[in-house]
Amino acid sequence: MQEKRRTHGLLDFIGALFSGRSRREVDAEIENLLVIIENLTGKMFRNHHLVKKALTHKSSKIADEHNNYERMEFLGDAVLGLIVSDMLYAFYKDEDEGRLTYYKDSLIQMRSLAGKARDLGLGEYVLVGSKEKRNGFSKSDTLLGDIFESLIGAIYLDMGFDAVFKFIKRLFENDIQHIKERPEWDFKSKLNNIAQDIYKMPPDYKIVNEYMVSGARVYKVAVDLNRKIIAYGEARNKKEAEQKAAMKALAKLELQTQHNRHHR
Repeated sequence: MQEKRRTHGLLDFIGALFSGRSRREVDAEIENLLVIIENLTGKMFRNHHLVKKALTHKSSKIADEHNNYERMEFLGDAVLGLIVSDMLYAFYKDEDEGRLTYYKDSLIQMRSLAGKARDLGLGEYVLVGSKEKRNGFSKSDTLLGDIFESLIGAIYLDMGFDAVFKFIKRLFENDIQHIKERPEWDFKSKLNNIAQDIYKMPPDYKIVNEYMVSGARVYKVAVDLNRKIIAYGEARNKKEAEQKAAMKALAKLELQTQHNRHHR
């Protein structure tokens, strides 16, 4: 019944685009989200169908090859990476590119983006299939992180770069200023705890390559978990390379966990 109401809601929404109905009538289902976006950007959202599309997973009954969030997620991922990189570059004037990359990867990892999605209440608007809704996929970090990126893509397409820059700045500025203070910054400790719980043995880090870039040595480190290499990290010192490898390993484990839940 709920899926039918959502389906009819979207059909009514699309039809209203051509019938001249008021914004409140057209966008009743997503009005609160539109208000949040417009307050953060200072602009009006013109093509409201882009927002609906950004919230539609391919498992939804109303989805098809073109009516789902995946293309906008691709665009939003690129836009988000550029803007966060720009903000980090401006704020941390004395940090090298390795450390800036490290900060960026932490800020835009799936768990962080899912947190932003929850702050915006995106889980209330996501359109998924009935099976995905029952097994909790609609509230997973994986989907919410993707939806957050697709919403950024929609904002960029509708409002332009200046507006999406303002949107991302409002959401990430505090995180960027205080990223060094985050207790979860130690990815190695987190991975070690998980490895001990699951495999009863710690992860192992190995330098697999060293090379020179602009006169500086770069280390490539592999992290071995349960006798299998699952991620690599590169940086100008060994400890940082290990942290980056651990961060990527944690992201892979998180995706694997969400995948397993999705297919139960």
